[in-house]
Amino acid sequence: MSRNRGIMACAHAAPLFAAPFFAIMGAASPVAASTPVLAWDGARLVGVHCLVDPDRLANRRKLQASLCERVRTLAAEKAPLPVAVLPPGDPRLIASDTVVLLFHAAVQTSGGGEPLLVFTTRSFRPTAAPSELFGAAPRAVPLPAGGASPRLDTALDAALDETLPWRSRAPP
Repeated sequence: MSRNRGIMACAHAAPLFAAPFFAIMGAASPVAASTPVLAWDGARLVGVHCLVDPDRLANRRKLQASLCERVRTLAAEKAPLPVAVLPPGDPRLIASDTVVLLFHAAVQTSGGGEPLLVFTTRSFRPTAAPSELFGAAPRAVPLPAGGASPRLDTALDAALDETLPWRSRAPP
């Protein structure tokens, strides 16, 4: 066996030995390091930008504005930097010190049942690499009258916990 193959074999086997070692020594198993997402490095503003589809939806703009303000309010809780709604065309959307929180929602109706609001959130910063490719898991709640409801807030809180570093929870 060549020297390089031997080194590689040891490197691949190391995880097999680590767990028993820590168990014998009575120490906790090593935990993966938590590295902050680089997109947040040097950020001075969180801009909330929202889109609600379909565009033929009655009162879409009013619903979109209401939902966007709700996302902003919840995101701003205990935020270490300002959080503002950024409308389309706002130059802060591409500013180097802004992280944009994208909220994308769709209203779905089927079979005459209660309409659902299906949404997801993710952070985006065009000047930082790497920016997140995926965000929070999609969620669905009954379409709230007036853009707010306890069920919507619960779903938004869960999505923001997955998206915003100051709201992320340590694993149990």
